[in-house]
Amino acid sequence: MPAMDESLPEDVVSLLQAMIRVNSVTPHASGTPDAERELADKMAALAVAWGLEANPLSVDGAAPNVLVTTHVDEQAPWLLLDSHLDTVDVGGMTVDPFGGELRDGRVYGRGACDTKGTGAAMLWALREAMAAGSAAANVAILFSVGEEHWQLGARWFVEQQLTRLGWRPAGVVVGEPTEVHAVAASNGFLRCRLTTRGRAAHSSTPDRGRNAVSDMARVIAAIEERHIAGITASHPLTGRGTCSINGITGGTQHNIIPESCEIQIDQRLAPGEVASDALASIHAAVAPVAEERPGLDYEIHTVETAPPFASEASLAWGDRVAEKLRAAGFASTVRGAPYTTNANHYAAADLPCVVLGPGDIAQAHTADEWIAVDALQEGVRAYRALIDDPPFAVQDAEAGA
Repeated sequence: MPAMDESLPEDVVSLLQAMIRVNSVTPHASGTPDAERELADKMAALAVAWGLEANPLSVDGAAPNVLVTTHVDEQAPWLLLDSHLDTVDVGGMTVDPFGGELRDGRVYGRGACDTKGTGAAMLWALREAMAAGSAAANVAILFSVGEEHWQLGARWFVEQQLTRLGWRPAGVVVGEPTEVHAVAASNGFLRCRLTTRGRAAHSSTPDRGRNAVSDMARVIAAIEERHIAGITASHPLTGRGTCSINGITGGTQHNIIPESCEIQIDQRLAPGEVASDALASIHAAVAPVAEERPGLDYEIHTVETAPPFASEASLAWGDRVAEKLRAAGFASTVRGAPYTTNANHYAAADLPCVVLGPGDIAQAHTADEWIAVDALQEGVRAYRALIDDPPFAVQDAEAGA
């Protein structure tokens, strides 16, 4: 682990500024497989400088996750906090994406809101709690990688690293901008590509070819009419499941009959829906088109999936988290979200989980991304409240010890 060669941040604002100034655009967008490594090293070094333990956890083909821990008592339950290190791309930004500028009570830059702000608030809260000796549980912060594309770091942690820790979290808090409300349910997703294959020919003799774009037009209509229109699944916290066709490519030039065409499909799965069922429904919608148009050749490729979550354990955990925060002066409520985060994978591993953090999702991924200093400081207070008085039920603590 690299040694710290600079002065330590003096407050949570300067910590966040230092984090923003490290480019950690997610590998899928940046093309750099270990794009988060520099920031991971920085967070580990800061944690060690403040008397915490920090260990890199290897992730196949990516930068490592970093697990920061502090032990209060070997018999005490564990609270796991998670904040991802990667950000979306910086194209089109109207502020310096890596400047960390402090202006008019706001910190600007890529990741200020989503979600370096939560990572800074978590680490600062743990630093404060350890300095005060007030932590009432063993605490871990996982600085995870690859969340903005497929939640790679969290998936790897759950599948490869969780059982090797020697302890199991009694509850998980995933950092995302929720205005300090406890999100205890969220939709999952199915993302797939559908390709039609035709036969190229000169456009002056189209009958000698097969137009993959024309075939795709029928396929799209079938998916919209027979699959998307029939989606009725919903959840009181996360809303209705949705599906949309969000990308299309096909053809090479104006005088060649296109031999291939591809669409990108994104389906948001409400709790209770299963990705395999959704995929089967898409196939069922397209199959009649193939029967009606002899020779139509298509293939569906599953790109990625994430399960929805709204387990009883997470909903109960969310109730207790919100109750603790209200006792600390926050107007926190239990909510749901239509989007997907690392929490979906923790919940799939039967861990009680909520999504919680400072900032407003409306500022995430924006051209002038920012978080208010007041909100950032509220985040420190909120995480500190959970560290000092964890909302474990008896059965949670017994399961996590």
